[in-house]
Amino acid sequence: MTAPVRFVPPDGGAAPPAVTQEPPPPARSLGPFYALAGLLGGLALLIVLRLAWFQIDPQLAEFRRFARQDRGYMTGEIFPLPRGWITDRHGRVLAGARLAYQLDVAPDALRRPGEVVAVLAGVLEMPADALWARLQPNEQGQMPPAVMLSYTVTPRQRALLLEWWARWAALGDQAPIDPARNDVFRFTPVLVRAYPEGDVASNVVGFVTLSDRETRPMWVGNFGVEEYYDRLLQQAWVTIPFYEPYRVTPDQVPLPEPPSGVVLTIDRDVQNLVERILDEAVEEYQARRGVIIVLQPKTGALLAVAMSPRPRLDDYESVLQFLRRFEGQGWNWAVEHTYEPGSVMKPIMLSIALDTGAITPDFTYMDTGVEYPCGGSAPVYNWDYAAHMEQNIVGCLANSLNTCFANIAMQVAPEDVRRYMEAFGFGAPTGVDLAPERAGMFSAATCPDRSRLGFGYAVSVTPLQLAMAEAAIANGGFLMRPYVVQAQLINGRLVPTPYPQVVRQVLRPETAALVNDFLARAMTHDTYENAEVPGYTLAGKTGTAFNPRDPDDLLDATMVGWGPVGDPQFLVLVWLEDPRANDGWASLTAAPTFRRVVERLVVILGIPPEGARQEAAYQGR
Repeated sequence: MTAPVRFVPPDGGAAPPAVTQEPPPPARSLGPFYALAGLLGGLALLIVLRLAWFQIDPQLAEFRRFARQDRGYMTGEIFPLPRGWITDRHGRVLAGARLAYQLDVAPDALRRPGEVVAVLAGVLEMPADALWARLQPNEQGQMPPAVMLSYTVTPRQRALLLEWWARWAALGDQAPIDPARNDVFRFTPVLVRAYPEGDVASNVVGFVTLSDRETRPMWVGNFGVEEYYDRLLQQAWVTIPFYEPYRVTPDQVPLPEPPSGVVLTIDRDVQNLVERILDEAVEEYQARRGVIIVLQPKTGALLAVAMSPRPRLDDYESVLQFLRRFEGQGWNWAVEHTYEPGSVMKPIMLSIALDTGAITPDFTYMDTGVEYPCGGSAPVYNWDYAAHMEQNIVGCLANSLNTCFANIAMQVAPEDVRRYMEAFGFGAPTGVDLAPERAGMFSAATCPDRSRLGFGYAVSVTPLQLAMAEAAIANGGFLMRPYVVQAQLINGRLVPTPYPQVVRQVLRPETAALVNDFLARAMTHDTYENAEVPGYTLAGKTGTAFNPRDPDDLLDATMVGWGPVGDPQFLVLVWLEDPRANDGWASLTAAPTFRRVVERLVVILGIPPEGARQEAAYQGR
């Protein structure tokens, strides 16, 4: 029996060969980011043009004459800078900015407020009573000179309101406004949040809401990247100071620093592909909801985190409907939903048993259809309640024998079970840069719990937590920290984030290689025919788990797989909640969904079939 592995802390030990020998990533194209720099330059130009207008507009001549009388007077103009952009790994914008207007209304210029409020409600698509409430005097009975009614007026709405203003002014004394006033409506250009991709990666990006501050309102991040990186992305206000109102030259204008932003690891093409496949799977298998994760097992970089159903970020009503429908269930189920995953955990217990020496690679098991790991109590049965007779490790995996893995779990010392489960990351957040994230839990305190851990019960995981644990097997034994932001735009410069990060070494490389081989051989059996992709050697495991939840008991169907075995370029996790078709079995729901993702993923990532890779390697010799 070999000695148990000594876990390597995050700052110690050697990095896995798969990580250290991986060629450097291709140089990132900075072309899309020049567009961002162009936008920033445009903002500076707008400021200069605004200041030039201050000097030439004839209506401001009186202000200039007044300014000459008091050259010590200092004032300024406040300009909002846009909230930082969020782009995918290729620079395609997922969250940016669009032009809008802040609308301020002068209450004392309204002669017949009812008529004006009716028009405002129709044009702005706001409730009339909400507008009335804002136009009421304050607690001291005073009416402010101007009241902000909206921060997100579109150019079309602005044009319509200006038309109404001109129409009313032409009525003279019969107008519902004071026709002599030119400040009835005041429009201030602002840049508001825009999500040009709609529902693509909406669960990853998150959304923003406007703060309730009366002056200088701010966009506040909610969920996902918007919340986790809120301080970095937060919009700023810049004050352009000058003496003598409207007498300033461009060289006196302090140019503001460009806004910050983040570049994601998410690939928009992969994300969009996976979301459409997931939508089809949820409908085809009559599932309540689902998640698909695609990541790089060697680095922990997330290429796609799909969810179905999901809201459209460019439609705030869609966001509200989603939050109401799934109230209390989180925004991003990949990191917020926990469940007992079932047989998909069997590779984890197999790895623990092999790494500690509790079993050897030539282990065999005589299956009678029932196992009594704790004496006469808490018997364990197979999913089909059948006896499969003598099986080796590959047979136990291919037939997904609960009895076999309960037996294996009980051969591991209780302390080793606890240590390894913690080392794989169960019971703790993964540390991914998305907000918020749940930790999950596991129990190895009793005999029944330890036996149930062998086939994926007595443990609750998030889909991402499970994916990262399985990735440790795929990449040679190292738990990686998942991440979704690969670079930050700070002061106009792209600054790489400190990833990839090895959290700890969990398994010996030789143990991970053994488990990869066992899983790849098991996937050649008929039980995995729905998950196979011709031309690629894949490793993986399905799991169908019964989870009692209020108000109804549900089935969870999961498949985790990766490839090509030996040099894994991707890991895919599929989770479907309560699929009603095909009796909910993961082998008939999650497995074919996994195959559809991989068939298209290898094309997008440019991973040729094994024969083509071998031929290319031979010709390159």
